[in-house]
Amino acid sequence: MTTAETVQLVTLIASICPSTHLEETTETTAKNWHPLLADLDAADAHEAVIRLGRQRHHIAAVDIRDEVRAIREERLARDPLPLPDADPDDPRRYRAELLAIVTAIASGQRVERTPAVPAPPPQALAGRSRNDLRVRALRVPCPWCKAAPGHPCTVPRLGIPLKNAPAHASRLTAADPP
Repeated sequence: MTTAETVQLVTLIASICPSTHLEETTETTAKNWHPLLADLDAADAHEAVIRLGRQRHHIAAVDIRDEVRAIREERLARDPLPLPDADPDDPRRYRAELLAIVTAIASGQRVERTPAVPAPPPQALAGRSRNDLRVRALRVPCPWCKAAPGHPCTVPRLGIPLKNAPAHASRLTAADPP
């Protein structure tokens, strides 16, 4: 974010939250806030201020940073991450490409690749009912999302319980070894 974008953001905060008392010192406040917000994307920061303005009467720089983080995590959680084109046997290139994909998606860019989907349950478990699989899976911790025994599997980073599967495939395998 540039200094001019920070000035616009502080002006927006002053108009949305008059209790913040930024009207008289917008330029000075923007210069003070710029080092705190300079690494954020201006569009994400603007969206964060709008969201926060709907919830609060006072907005601080740390609130904007937290809300931008939440916005970026929501983008990442919407869909499964696509697989990098790099060979997984070349960990340096694979990690670099994966980081580029995650950064692009979190920034709101569209990434056109085949999404990585969780592995299907093992063949030995294919004939069992969904409820039976869930009961067995709840007996062991999940290696994927780190859910404790007795707790359902969740979407990592969000904590939302799975809806379309009884548990992660790795937990199903751990619950019923071959």
